[in-house]
Amino acid sequence: MNITPIQHSPAFQAKYLHSEALKQVADYAVEHGKFDKLNQSRKNIDKSALQTRLRFDLGENDGRPFVSFTRYKLKPTSIIVESMDDLVLDKVSIYRSCKKMNPLKFALEQLIKIGNDAPKNNMFKNVILKK
Repeated sequence: MNITPIQHSPAFQAKYLHSEALKQVADYAVEHGKFDKLNQSRKNIDKSALQTRLRFDLGENDGRPFVSFTRYKLKPTSIIVESMDDLVLDKVSIYRSCKKMNPLKFALEQLIKIGNDAPKNNMFKNVILKK
């Protein structure tokens, strides 16, 4: 009897909108045994700011990676998020690395950092709470 293993595709959405960068970082976290930390960060964020959604993107400039968190708020006329039409862009926050490094590693560190001790940490306050 042959048993085919089920491939695990990590689900990392919650307050985050789907982006290719987020998928790449989640896959990187799985490969490096850090998905539990990433998922805990997501859960911490998920408990706060119920009507806020984030889009996470990643880039590189002269070998130095950067990440952006684009914050969307629910439109006043919407009750729940069913599509992007229910959201309005509210703020973009960009974090840059001061040194050359693996962009996926930097992005993973930033995603974990934003959820550590949320909603009390400064990064969370800046991205999610402040205007």
